[in-house]
This record gives sequence, C-alpha cells and structure tokens, in this order.
Amino acid sequence: MNEDTPTASRTDSRLGSAVRGFATGILGLAHAFIIWNATFYLIEMAQAGISGYGWTVLSLPVIVPMIVFAVALLLARRRTLGVFIVTLLAGLGVSAVFWLDTLSFALRNGASLLG
Repeated sequence: MNEDTPTASRTDSRLGSAVRGFATGILGLAHAFIIWNATFYLIEMAQAGISGYGWTVLSLPVIVPMIVFAVALLLARRRTLGVFIVTLLAGLGVSAVFWLDTLSFALRNGASLLG
C-alpha cells in the first residue's frame, strides 16, 4: 500500500502539471490576442501620425497585459489548480477591460491623440 501511494501522487502531480500548462497556454494565447489587437491599432494610428501623448496612451494596452499576465502567474504559481485558473482569468478580464477602455477613449478622443 505504501508503494502505491507515491505512484498515485506522482500521476496526479503529472496530470495537475499538464492541466496547469494547458491553462497557462490557452490563457496566455488570450493575452497575446489582446496584445496583438492593441499593437495593430497602434500601428494603424501611427500611420495617421500620432503625438507623444497618443504614443503613450496607445502603447499602454500593449504593455499592461504582459505585466498583468506575469503578475497573475507569480501570484498563483503555488496555489491550487482552481485558484490558479481563476487568477489567470481575472488577469485576462483586467487586461480586456483595460484594452476596451483605451479603445473607447481613442475612438471618442481621436483628435487629441493625433499630432
């Protein structure tokens, strides 16, 4: 019985690691999608000629999701699987809301971003 317990816990550990890796990959791709959209919008606006203020405002949604993802990983790395996934989802929500707020600001106040 004692020999079966380490094998079972090792198998559970491998399964947990696989699920963590899968969740990290999928939610990392979701963060990358937000970064990709923000970068594309920044490039499109840069072709129209944006000011320094515009560069600052439109660069933040490219940088913030990277920071949020790294912080969420650091906060949740030693937690249970459920807490890990919820923390990454919360970080994704924060990143998405930040991107949508910035996009809304840029659409409403586009003239202030142009140089």
